[in-house]
Amino acid sequence: MKLIEKIPQKLLDATNEFAKDLEWARRVPIYEVHKWWARRLGSVFRAILLSSIEEESISPDVIWHKFCEGSKDKKDIIILDPFMGGGTTVVEAVRLGLKVIGVDINPIAFFVTKKEIEPLDMKGFEEVLIKLEETAGSFIKKYYITKCQKGHTADVIYFFWIKTLNCPRCSKEIKLFPDYVLLDKENKKIVVCPKCLNLNEVKTIKTNLECNFCKNIFNPKKGVSSRGYYECSHCGYRERIVDFIKRRNKPLNTYLFALQGYCRICGKFFKKADSYDHNVFKKAKAEYNKRKNTLLIPHQKIPVEGRSDKRPVNHGYVYFKDMFNERQLLCLGYLLKEITKIKDKNLREFFLIAFSDSLDANNMFCKFESKWDKISLFFGLHAYHPIERPTENNVWGTKYGRGSFIKCVEKLKKAKIYCEKPYERIIKKGKRISVFPKGEKISAQIVSDFKELKKRKGRAILKCQSSEDLSFIPDESVDLVITDPPYFDNVQYSELSDFFYVWLRLGLKDIYSFFKPEYSYRENEIVQNDRKNKNIEFFSESIKKVFRECKRVLKKEGLLVFTFHHTKLWAWESMGNVLLDSGFYVSHSVFVRSEGKSGFHSSEGNIKYDSILVCRKRPSNFKEHRWEMLKKQILIDSTKWIKRTLNSGMSMNEVDVFTVLMGKTLEYYTKAYPEVKESKNPVLLFDALHEINKLIKEAVKEIYKETKKEKEVYKEKVKQLVLFVKESKTNYRIE
Repeated sequence: MKLIEKIPQKLLDATNEFAKDLEWARRVPIYEVHKWWARRLGSVFRAILLSSIEEESISPDVIWHKFCEGSKDKKDIIILDPFMGGGTTVVEAVRLGLKVIGVDINPIAFFVTKKEIEPLDMKGFEEVLIKLEETAGSFIKKYYITKCQKGHTADVIYFFWIKTLNCPRCSKEIKLFPDYVLLDKENKKIVVCPKCLNLNEVKTIKTNLECNFCKNIFNPKKGVSSRGYYECSHCGYRERIVDFIKRRNKPLNTYLFALQGYCRICGKFFKKADSYDHNVFKKAKAEYNKRKNTLLIPHQKIPVEGRSDKRPVNHGYVYFKDMFNERQLLCLGYLLKEITKIKDKNLREFFLIAFSDSLDANNMFCKFESKWDKISLFFGLHAYHPIERPTENNVWGTKYGRGSFIKCVEKLKKAKIYCEKPYERIIKKGKRISVFPKGEKISAQIVSDFKELKKRKGRAILKCQSSEDLSFIPDESVDLVITDPPYFDNVQYSELSDFFYVWLRLGLKDIYSFFKPEYSYRENEIVQNDRKNKNIEFFSESIKKVFRECKRVLKKEGLLVFTFHHTKLWAWESMGNVLLDSGFYVSHSVFVRSEGKSGFHSSEGNIKYDSILVCRKRPSNFKEHRWEMLKKQILIDSTKWIKRTLNSGMSMNEVDVFTVLMGKTLEYYTKAYPEVKESKNPVLLFDALHEINKLIKEAVKEIYKETKKEKEVYKEKVKQLVLFVKESKTNYRIE
């Protein structure tokens, strides 16, 4: 039995405490190289790997020591991730010195993971960057200049645009401001006058505010657009924005009304856009029209058939390039063309990944966060979400700002420096410090076949293909399968990644065959999408094929470990049946912090915990088959997990309780299958899950009631946990 199948509660609590600092957990430099959706926490997968390769007899403080200090004693172990996505399993396995096979059908997933683990020649990278700044940089910068209030030439950090339309009733132009607050920080507040568009710096944002320039009185917090509707401020006409666009049959016009700049003499400033700024844009637009046939920009239409998120199409966007204005297309197209001229393939690919990453903040779907004084990223929400007040970023970038090309380059450099010497952020003697696990490095030679992987020099195989056929891996040759599979209809990966794919393929289609198609979507992509005739049955059958391949390649005593959560009962039933039909049972279920509050891997966006399902090849040695006894054990085991989590100070809502109960039901049911009976009659998984589900509300009441009574008792248990960590070999406490 492996440690993960009997994981000590102390170790689990410590791991949860580490993952609880989600803001840090997400900011591990290597995982910020490029956007991937619903990426799991590296710290959690590191703990999963360590506890999956160690026997149950190992002392928890030894594992804790390896977590903080490093572990390089398992080099012959081979890990497989058949749904590698953003590469968390691959990165953490490489870091621990394990050999790893990563497979994903999505080309963006493949390319991101590849660049995460490939080494970077930093000196060569810096030399190319200098040349790139001389060419593309100097070209782009001239389109992001302005004059500060004192007349100095200054860099633009952000341009602020507003969408406009003409009222169908009175024909007056309406600027679709959702509100007139531009900046709302404690030390500085700026509002836009809806009449003259001048920027007013105010001490407090009042309901009735008088413009310092035109004396217009207005409410800065109430604009003319809200929740997809607009209301004409002249005649009161009201309708849905998409209904207006449907008649128009193209995106709304935009108007440049303000900017934020940086003057090397005066510092940062906001100002109303003037004739100088409008003329610079006119020059950019003219240059774009002159060069548009030679620029490297995508020309694909946004796919309509089978589309899950129809918003960009409903808002009049026909082509992917419509999501950018002419200045952005000019500068991005020129920059991409210069990057493709880089002779060294590895360096060229690193600049391509930085370029692709910068697209997330250089489009007309980004907004300015007034409370944070920075631009938000397009995929801050995992959707194509059009907005009424888009913010145009500085493509190349300046000293301030977020998401520009040079900022993405710096982020990439920081990530590769981290790869050379990975660290953990911990608390020691009351202070936050970084510790560097000995001998660890995130760098792997990518090889093409399994025989090369077995050699000392080859440590990683990456494949861009479906995992329904893993014939390149011999039978019973993999020690562990660790993955985070797609969760039915929760994330439409290809639909989202097309935004990056249509640009990246321009630089990669001549190198990789899987970048030749116009879009990233593949017919055998495993998602649930009824609009593409991919129903639950399709999804379940496809996952089953992958898991059967995993069973084939796994060694006899190998583990399949995967994270899962979902708010719907049918999803748990489907996953349970997939496991049974593909020849696995759940030997243990563990619950840890998920990717966090946003929870985009969940259908409701509010699940905070993943169930880690640890699976073995059937049959199991479990003896109890009576449903009544299994049900009691499910409730006892679930209650223990939930109460301990609550008492430790971590919150759980009803959906989190549901996750625990469903995970435990799958565990005990699949261990006893096919002999799960009640009065000699078979109990179906469907019936078992539904029966447990009916008990959830009552269970929640009882658990919370008992938890309140136990708080004082639990204080002593918390002290024991702290003592455990302090007395471990590292003498570290995770914050």
